Amino acid sequence: MMRAGAYLSGVILSLGILTLSGCATANGPQGAVKSPADPLAAINRPIFHLNMGLYDYVLEPVTTGYKAVTPDFVREGVSNVFANVDMPYIFINDFLQGRGQQGMEDLSRFLVNSVFGLGGLFNVASKLDLPRHDNSLGVTLGVWGVPQGPYLVLPFYGPSSLRSLPGLAMTIFVGPAYYLTSAPAQYALTGMGIINTGYIDEPKIRMVQDAVNPYVFMRNAWEQHEQYLISGGTVSKNQLLEGLQLPPPATSTPDQVTQSHESKKGNP
Repeated sequence: MMRAGAYLSGVILSLGILTLSGCATANGPQGAVKSPADPLAAINRPIFHLNMGLYDYVLEPVTTGYKAVTPDFVREGVSNVFANVDMPYIFINDFLQGRGQQGMEDLSRFLVNSVFGLGGLFNVASKLDLPRHDNSLGVTLGVWGVPQGPYLVLPFYGPSSLRSLPGLAMTIFVGPAYYLTSAPAQYALTGMGIINTGYIDEPKIRMVQDAVNPYVFMRNAWEQHEQYLISGGTVSKNQLLEGLQLPPPATSTPDQVTQSHESKKGNP
């Protein structure tokens, strides 16, 4: 079964680019990163709306309840544990890409948090300025020159591509749920990961929902984030942001933003 938190994690992780910079755009010397090939858009779009609907009507209410009944320090500890669990998958791909320094940083982060952070419960590594990188087998294959192939939206998972599919299998074998012999324990761990993922990335999902064209925004954000990781950060942030259909600057009150979000639920 998939590693804990994989459900809708593609939707969420693809938006890591949104944390890179503000929403200003400018042309770099190499031009803007191109939009991904999307010959399967007629299939992808309904699946995208299915995934977003599941977030709206299933994951978001559960996440709201989770926040209501658990104190901040508990949620932080849970998030730290799941972040630490992902680290072997990340540093393995660092080394497969020949990025030794990045791999050593991620490996060190994993060891420090596992030993001194009580299995990752406490994020000691960040206090020691050990950075965390994002990575995947799809990025590794991209570094090796494997073409991306068509853009895909997977049910219950999110944006992907033909090149990224082998990475889904890899996450199974490096995730803890695979090694649990009890099916209820597997389901409990995966379910907790899903809730944690929804909790920590709710603002990014909201940004997708508020975009001019949520499907295109998601697709372009995912593609450009992949290109950023494959390039090792040599693609400029402004190039990556070029082409995103960003929501207009926020001028509404929080209540108005909430009302707008609620009204969109009935109009996917």
